[in-house]
Amino acid sequence: MMKAQEVKSRLKGNVVPVPGQFNEDLSLNLQGYKDHVAFLLEKGVRIYYLALSASEFDCMSQKERISVTETVAGCLDDSCLLIAQAVAAGALEEQAAEARDLIAAGAHAAVTAPKSIKEGNKFFSSFYSKAGYSPSRHDQYYIDYMKAFADILQAPIVYHDKAFKSGKGPSMAMLDAILDIELVAGLKEHVPDPLTLRNIYSRYGSKVACFDGFGKTLQFWSMQWGASARHSCWSWFDPKTDQDFVESISKGDLAAASEIVNNEWPVMDAICQTGFAGYKYMMHLIGLPGGPCRIPGEVLSDQEKDVVKKAAKQIGLI
Repeated sequence: MMKAQEVKSRLKGNVVPVPGQFNEDLSLNLQGYKDHVAFLLEKGVRIYYLALSASEFDCMSQKERISVTETVAGCLDDSCLLIAQAVAAGALEEQAAEARDLIAAGAHAAVTAPKSIKEGNKFFSSFYSKAGYSPSRHDQYYIDYMKAFADILQAPIVYHDKAFKSGKGPSMAMLDAILDIELVAGLKEHVPDPLTLRNIYSRYGSKVACFDGFGKTLQFWSMQWGASARHSCWSWFDPKTDQDFVESISKGDLAAASEIVNNEWPVMDAICQTGFAGYKYMMHLIGLPGGPCRIPGEVLSDQEKDVVKKAAKQIGLI
């Protein structure tokens, strides 16, 4: 089993979520996973992420998630790192059990977000006075949860830090305690506020591996603030540009990084109009497996396909 320190040292650069691969009847297309991972390996991708939404893990059964993890892990060599998110969150024991199964299936670290607190509850149609997150009332719950999770799992962990309904994240004191847990090797940040990200990455960037998936426009700054990696779906069809972006930032060539961001706007606009189905159609256009989505409503019209194709041509992807 890989140690937490090794996961931390490897979790740098581009973290590529593996997209869900489904047949037309929406059953798993395991050969599609193998074909796409082979493409990514050939293009130099070494860090793989089986994620909640980007990999459509939240649209699969636990049995399917284990099968996908085994399939992807079986494609990778010793130079690669695979992290996978434990989705089950009804109870600590349930989530830790799934994380254990993901590790046994070949993942090197389990990504986890603890069960959420109750927010916005009402009584007689009136909000509770104590509705919402409070450090004094909730921090110890999260700290104890993660300590217990680590004790059960006994494997490297990437903590998934999510915003509360207020849009704000937890206190720094809470994150201090969680990131002090020996098995916590990384922080997957999901609080989109730039000031929060700057504070978090400058505080923890030298302590654990830190990354987010907010896109190059925000990652242009977050990687300068101390993030060691970045989660990007752009690598699904164009890994080289993602690699060039990280290299530009690391060398301080911000003009080159800015040029990459500006060049991508036509595709960014097309994907914003078409969602994950647009991403997969982009994969299809360059000859990769790019079947349907399990996400409800993610089906493209012919007009939307034309939007994606036009954008791909505009920036030279096809």
